[in-house]
Amino acid sequence: MLKQYLIMHRFLYTSFFLGLISLNVCATSGVGHQQQMFYKAYHALQSEDISTFHSLAKQLQNYPLHHYLQYLYLKPRLDKVSTTEINTFLNRYGNTYFGNTLRKQWLNKLATIKNWENFIWFYAPQKSVALQCDYIQARLITQHDTYNAVRDAKKLWLVGKSQPKNCDFAFDYLYDNKLITDVLLWQRIQLALEKGRVTLAVALAKRFSDPADKYWITRWKAVHYKPAQTLANFNYPNLPIVRNIITHGIKQLAKNKFDLAVKYWQDFQKDYAFSAEQIGELQYAFALASAKQDRKDAFVWLTTVNKDYLDKKLSQTRIYLALEKQNWVALADFIMELSTKEQARLQWQYWLARALEEMGKSNKANTIYKRLANERDYYGFLAADKINLPYKMQHHPISANSQDFSTLMAKKSIAAAYEFYLLSQAYATEKWLLNARREWHYAINKLSKTQRAIAAKLAHRWGWHDRAIITAAKASHYDDLDVRFPLAFYAELSKSAKKQGVDLSWAYGIIRQESLFMSKVRSHAGAMGLMQLMPATGRLVAKKLNIKLKKTSDILNVETNVNLGTGYLRQMLDRFDGNYMLATAAYNAGPGRAVRWAKKHSCVAPDLWVELIPFNETRTYVRRVLFYTRLFEYQLNKSEYQPLRIGLNYDEQCANSLYSQEISKTNKLLVTNITQK
Repeated sequence: MLKQYLIMHRFLYTSFFLGLISLNVCATSGVGHQQQMFYKAYHALQSEDISTFHSLAKQLQNYPLHHYLQYLYLKPRLDKVSTTEINTFLNRYGNTYFGNTLRKQWLNKLATIKNWENFIWFYAPQKSVALQCDYIQARLITQHDTYNAVRDAKKLWLVGKSQPKNCDFAFDYLYDNKLITDVLLWQRIQLALEKGRVTLAVALAKRFSDPADKYWITRWKAVHYKPAQTLANFNYPNLPIVRNIITHGIKQLAKNKFDLAVKYWQDFQKDYAFSAEQIGELQYAFALASAKQDRKDAFVWLTTVNKDYLDKKLSQTRIYLALEKQNWVALADFIMELSTKEQARLQWQYWLARALEEMGKSNKANTIYKRLANERDYYGFLAADKINLPYKMQHHPISANSQDFSTLMAKKSIAAAYEFYLLSQAYATEKWLLNARREWHYAINKLSKTQRAIAAKLAHRWGWHDRAIITAAKASHYDDLDVRFPLAFYAELSKSAKKQGVDLSWAYGIIRQESLFMSKVRSHAGAMGLMQLMPATGRLVAKKLNIKLKKTSDILNVETNVNLGTGYLRQMLDRFDGNYMLATAAYNAGPGRAVRWAKKHSCVAPDLWVELIPFNETRTYVRRVLFYTRLFEYQLNKSEYQPLRIGLNYDEQCANSLYSQEISKTNKLLVTNITQK
């Protein structure tokens, strides 16, 4: 049965991609046999039957996973195999995930035995800082390209964090040769202190030649950990280092004792000549701290910051506070003070238009709405609703042909990824799927944007939807809606959604955001499957729906998962009186939080309600799910597309309900009832 499945799957694949018929990986004859041989070789190696392994592996020279077998053989034998064997393997398979992994393991081995000549020979650029430092050490010891080795060592040294022990040799070389001056030491100490790594700063200070410098670091340490007590008795000359220490201490103090920090700042300004930069930094720190602590005077602090210090974080803090206060004049001013690039973002353009509209400047607002309505975006759709225009879907398929696919499949990592993917489907083994992802991403990172777009299309046609979506994003190709919003698991999902009375497009939007259609995925928190259900939630919903779960892993079953997930969506809708927006927020953050947020902002327009969700994760989640729902409506009804709007069932009188708002004041995207399809 397994052999028939694999042969049939391969037959369908080669029929679909005519240009790939000549590749060994895609030949229909004998492929199932090769996979059986692969499994025999794999198990022979596992059981230490090396003779059988070599015999089978020799027959699999052209099989896409031959390199994986060789990797598994070589990995535990690095102490025994010859340099020639490693070199032969890397020459053939070095440009694959497992080839590169073996290279890193081999380099670690060479560094351990201090075989620096061979280390240099086998080295290729690595992300690992430890290996980068080993490479520096190898060049310094062998006096090979010393100039660049020193340059690389300085670059790795001048960071605000500790580096791996592998870097000790390189850094000691810099110190011993007096290549680290006191000026450089202060630069690194500043970086460390900015990141709160005081221990590192203290350790670095021991390298100072001047005892006075060491003393100032002890003062800096004191003001970092005990700012109130240290600043209370701080009486030193008006020196640059003293002003730096005071500035740091006041920043620390403002986090917990805001008023005291302000008092100290006012007092110290009388005796110390702080620079314009230090004044700007403290204005910035006070502004952020006041907003974080929800102080009544936060608005004042946020509006008095020097414009030169309005970075993205502070600007967004100002904008969100203006939104919360519904201070439309300030909101418009804050948006206009953004950098040209930030101001052009659709989000801020939409809220600029909303501010202008609330200020009675409808003509200017409508001009912005009209421009935004051309965009396939959450804010573009909101703008379209504002002026009653249809949504612009702008579906443009990725252009690719059989020759494009054939070129990609000629790359060893792409071919290996596909073979691992086939094995994961046939044997339902997570190990093979993980290996498939590893090889896929190794290959994708080396492709051009055009090649990545083609790869996304290829993965989509395999039915590997999560990789297709991720790869399309890496290619910055967002217009192929079939690739980015596939109607995967349609039979199971449509049946469950209909049974629970849940809109199918909404359920698709939830899955797209939760799991990217990965049916076996588990989150770090323990959420499971397509609809990312926590086990406890799954068991409770299963009990209510009379679904039997023999074990927790049953929640990963696609049919079971969507039955439970749509059932839970139904429960959220019922709890929030059919309010889709709150139900979406509750699905992500829990119903308790959704209730609290509804109470806090019970009488604001839905677009503003979404923007004021205090958790960035949930705010982004709700926006995306509502936006994705529109796109799946389009995917489900392309021939006769009528945009269905999703959101709240508001009562007409705000005072009578936590979740009410006059419909005439809201966006259709968010508030009109869903029409069941």
